[in-house]
Amino acid sequence: MTEDEYDRLVELSMETMMKTGFHWFQHQFITVPHHLFAASILRACASIDRAAPDIGTDLLRELSSIGGRDRHEPHYEQLLQKLSEILVIERIVSASWPMGTTFEHEPSAIAGGPRPELLVTTPTGRLVVEVKTPSLLQHIRNRAHNRTQLPYRGGLSRELAGASAEGGVTLPRDNPILDFLRDAERKFAGFRVDPNTASLLVIVWDDHIYEPISTLVNQGTGLLTPNSFAKRPDGQALTFPNVDGVVAIRHMHYFIAASRDVWMDWRSHAMDFGIDGDVPNVSFDLSNGRALPQPVLERLRATPHEDPRLKIFAEYNPQDLVIWVPHSSSQR
Repeated sequence: MTEDEYDRLVELSMETMMKTGFHWFQHQFITVPHHLFAASILRACASIDRAAPDIGTDLLRELSSIGGRDRHEPHYEQLLQKLSEILVIERIVSASWPMGTTFEHEPSAIAGGPRPELLVTTPTGRLVVEVKTPSLLQHIRNRAHNRTQLPYRGGLSRELAGASAEGGVTLPRDNPILDFLRDAERKFAGFRVDPNTASLLVIVWDDHIYEPISTLVNQGTGLLTPNSFAKRPDGQALTFPNVDGVVAIRHMHYFIAASRDVWMDWRSHAMDFGIDGDVPNVSFDLSNGRALPQPVLERLRATPHEDPRLKIFAEYNPQDLVIWVPHSSSQR
């Protein structure tokens, strides 16, 4: 990243935030020069621009425009979504692509049609990508407050869990995942007319990766199983033929910690994606006949969920019930 690139993006972000009014990240971008949080975002956007001119700049402008209401929490959650887009797009556009590859941000298959996040066009095929991030802040509070958690619907009954719980029960965030799949199915449809177009839905979650895993593949009601709780009018499981794969990324907690200047385990800044050997992200193959580019899965550090190496870790398997044990800070 050159000094001119950095200065241009700094100026853009500052000017846009000052016009926006209150911004959750104004301390890092305006008050404190070269704050690590802001610098990591600027570097990621510059990296995107080098591979895909103007896309990083556009993403930074969008990020800097989210605000205007003092400490309005929905704006903070929108910022987490935009950070997720920057993170994933940077990883994808900086993958090993053949000469002649082009990138389009928020493309449309037809005029006025739905727009996924990214279209990658190579000399031999295309990849269309959608990035989703759920609103998790209240869910995170619920996990911290309630002793009992149901990671997916249809496992142990809510009544049984409630009977054994001291306090409330944290319910699964499965409806947002269903909405993500439905929206990706809709956005990808127009691009799938081309038989050489593969599609990928990326869901950015926090460190509790068992939650999306449980919702997607638990054998009782998992959305990617024949027993899915989402049904068609004929009673059969709802399927997503326009979605070739899903990757769940455990990263949102790093965004939250970095934005609050909290020390992060194993990461140096908000956009630090980790290295080989760090806790992996997880991929799910929907078996719709179109293979995802391996360099993309490698850049996303995505390990197939069925990989035996993941099975030995409880957090990478569907969980029926989670009981949180209160942490004691008392010393002997």
